[in-house]
Amino acid sequence: MQILAQTIVGPVAAFFTFIGSMGNIPLAAVLFGQGVSFAGVMAFIFSDLVVFPVLRIQAQYYGWKMAIYILIVFLCALVGVSLVMHYGLDLLGHLPDASGFQSMTDREFFNIDYTFFLNLLFLALTTAFIVWQYYKKEKSMSTNRSLGDWILLSLSIVAYGWLAIGVAVLPFF
Repeated sequence: MQILAQTIVGPVAAFFTFIGSMGNIPLAAVLFGQGVSFAGVMAFIFSDLVVFPVLRIQAQYYGWKMAIYILIVFLCALVGVSLVMHYGLDLLGHLPDASGFQSMTDREFFNIDYTFFLNLLFLALTTAFIVWQYYKKEKSMSTNRSLGDWILLSLSIVAYGWLAIGVAVLPFF
């Protein structure tokens, strides 16, 4: 029962954290190292198709009713496949063991080298581009957003705020 719960919680966590294909693998490694089952980790990795930005894109093409249906079908499929993989590998005796896992916190990640300066450069370029686009758009037309756009914009701002708080609090742990 615990494996099923972890398999369902993985995609739900990915849905609310907006993690895409590139960011879910390191987090999946951390989850596996902290004792999450193989099925839960695989469901989390597969869940980049059931995150909110993908749901929103599907809603634009197919409508919200069909997008929710696709989300439910994908969720059921990825939970089912994750459970089949877990129990299949367990039956064959090839289920991965987390005992040899090296903790992500034991390694040193932050170094002042060329990547630090490249990150600063591209952060400045991104900020300049966003400011330029904002003023360009402001001069060209007024913003007539629908209620749905305002809700999605508000949710995005809340998500970015949540991420910023996480980044600010991270050095204390």
